[in-house]
Amino acid sequence: MLGSRAFTGLSWAFLIALSLTMVIPVLGVFATAFSSKLASMQPGVRLWPDEPSLEGFATLFRRFQFWRPFLNTAYVVVVGTVLHVALCALAGYALAQEDLPGRNIFAGIILVTLTIPTQTIMVPLFVVFRDLGLLNTLFSLIVAELVSAFSILLLKSYFEQIPKEILESARLDGAGPLTLFWRIAVPLARPGLITITAFNVVWKYNIFVEALIFINDPDKVTLQVALQSVVGGEGSTSTNDIITPNVMMAGVVVALVPLLLFFAPLQRFLTRGTMMGAVK
Repeated sequence: MLGSRAFTGLSWAFLIALSLTMVIPVLGVFATAFSSKLASMQPGVRLWPDEPSLEGFATLFRRFQFWRPFLNTAYVVVVGTVLHVALCALAGYALAQEDLPGRNIFAGIILVTLTIPTQTIMVPLFVVFRDLGLLNTLFSLIVAELVSAFSILLLKSYFEQIPKEILESARLDGAGPLTLFWRIAVPLARPGLITITAFNVVWKYNIFVEALIFINDPDKVTLQVALQSVVGGEGSTSTNDIITPNVMMAGVVVALVPLLLFFAPLQRFLTRGTMMGAVK
């Protein structure tokens, strides 16, 4: 009994210490972002704003026009996610049909693509986008990962779990293939759809390498590229024009808050959806 309590106490201590390593940096970011210009330049770790001020955010939006990359990212996230979920759902539903010729072969080919690192196809994608005239367009970031093997196979697993009796009953009532898909299969696979939607939103929101390679127009940069420019101090031209820490951390806060607001309520769906839809 004593050993069990000691182990529990050590486990809690370890988890608390591990949590602090993640919580303290986030608190430091928020504290610096909401500090004044001079206060943010003082050395040391702060967990509460010194001289509370919003001038970092004002400078961020006035000088760097941070709203523009934010809107660009929102466009990529919304349009890209809608297309991704729709196409992956159709592909997963098709692969779940037992009467589809060669469905195991198609599933195997799709599974193999998971072993290919994204970085290895950046150059071929660049060449293809250049020939198609998609460079310097936000649509290139949408097409870059329009579908994914993970999403297709996860939804395939969900669709395979739908009782065949439900589908057969609907067919006998005169439901066509599209009706079966939209009215029956999609509602029953809702947890899986929420899961891949959440994962794709996070991926599209954090897109960086593709945006850095495919986009050169300053008016079309995405949020993460713009954030890298701010944090890296690329906007400063002299010692009198330096980007202060409160401006840098304000950029981090602006990029971080939407993900926190989106991800927190969906966390339980992500855990449950991934476990329930595990590939058989």
